[in-house]
Amino acid sequence: MPDTVAATPVAAEPAASVIEGRVDAVQAGRIYGWAWDRSYPTDRLPVEFRAETPDGRSVVLGRTLADRPREDLVGGNFGDGHHAFEAELELPAGLDPARVVAVVAAPSTGTIATFAQPSAEEKLLERTLAPHLVRIGAGLDAARRDHQQIAAAQQGIARILREMQDRAAAGQAAAGTATAQQAALSDTLHGLQERVAGLEVFLVRMDTTLRGFDDALKVKTAKSHAPTIIAALASGVGAFAATVIGLAIFG
Repeated sequence: MPDTVAATPVAAEPAASVIEGRVDAVQAGRIYGWAWDRSYPTDRLPVEFRAETPDGRSVVLGRTLADRPREDLVGGNFGDGHHAFEAELELPAGLDPARVVAVVAAPSTGTIATFAQPSAEEKLLERTLAPHLVRIGAGLDAARRDHQQIAAAQQGIARILREMQDRAAAGQAAAGTATAQQAALSDTLHGLQERVAGLEVFLVRMDTTLRGFDDALKVKTAKSHAPTIIAALASGVGAFAATVIGLAIFG
């Protein structure tokens, strides 16, 4: 029997870092900017500030952590927005502040990225576009709020329509029951009308017969003077008529 060898799971390769950032400005002895790793958005990246001196040497001017909150980063979907940095710089004499760069290291992968300050042309373009970008951002925020309101209104309308449909269905069911009851009552009434009509015909015939009996009895009474027989016969005829009427209506 061949030996079975257990498969050894292969560890998944860590995702490559995607470091994004910028040095916004160096002003009054302070440096401002932001940095984050898109692949590891919860990491807080360490930042080191360096510059090249006129004699070609690279000097470290300071260090900090990119962990400050900033609203524009939240609005730009940069993680939780806590990726800004700010630090004080001590520049050597004769060092041009424009030569300061930010060196960012990703703690999860060890990847390093360097961010220089924007050029004069980039700063001019930013100043030109900034007001328009602000207006566009405000328009997008307003559109987002309008969309939320419209979605809420649509949900409300859908709920009202469902309630109306449920009420209409219930009304149709009730109308169907009422129609069935009305049809049953109509059939019962029609049957009663037919019985009453038949009873009326019967009573007409009975009345004719009774008048014939009455005439005959009058003749016999005049001859035989028998009131007891007449009373008994009248009582029997009345009882028979009452029985017939009851059967015709309730039978």
